[in-house]
Amino acid sequence: MSTTPYRLDHLRRDGRFVARFAHQLTVASGVPVGSRWSPVADDPTKMWQIAWWNGPTVALMRFLAADLAGSVVGVDVENLQWNRTITPEAFALALIANVRAGRPPLGSHASCGQLMAALERVDHPQRGTSRDLELARRLVRLGDHLEHGMLAFLQHHGLAGLGEGPLLPHVVDLRTSSRAETL
Repeated sequence: MSTTPYRLDHLRRDGRFVARFAHQLTVASGVPVGSRWSPVADDPTKMWQIAWWNGPTVALMRFLAADLAGSVVGVDVENLQWNRTITPEAFALALIANVRAGRPPLGSHASCGQLMAALERVDHPQRGTSRDLELARRLVRLGDHLEHGMLAFLQHHGLAGLGEGPLLPHVVDLRTSSRAETL
């Protein structure tokens, strides 16, 4: 591919259009969406990539994009690449949700890769209660951002290792309860 002045000007102009389209997807999807030039594409016609973290699945994002198609001149929705990344925090939330439900951290999945593949089919895997989000951030730090490290930590320490629930058994003072019963 030659980089003639015409081609560079054309890419710059396309970039503004694609960035504007990514902004519209941000508004429609509720998650930050970006655009980037991807010259190392399998298909040379798909050089612009729409990228986001967690949020809607690729299928839902394409649906939103189809609804917005034509809203920005110069963007051909069919010639875009779609790249969704599942963050370590979303993976940690899935592990925590499984443990809370009384299942093993991986749930019904045999490996971290299978759980990650399942999260690819889930819209907004980053959503959880504020408490679970805090536990997920702790788990990511303790697991060194690696799925296997997070899994091993939860298998060994459970949610108590993250500060959930009492770390020591609850001690009941039998003297106080027996006095109350006798009165």
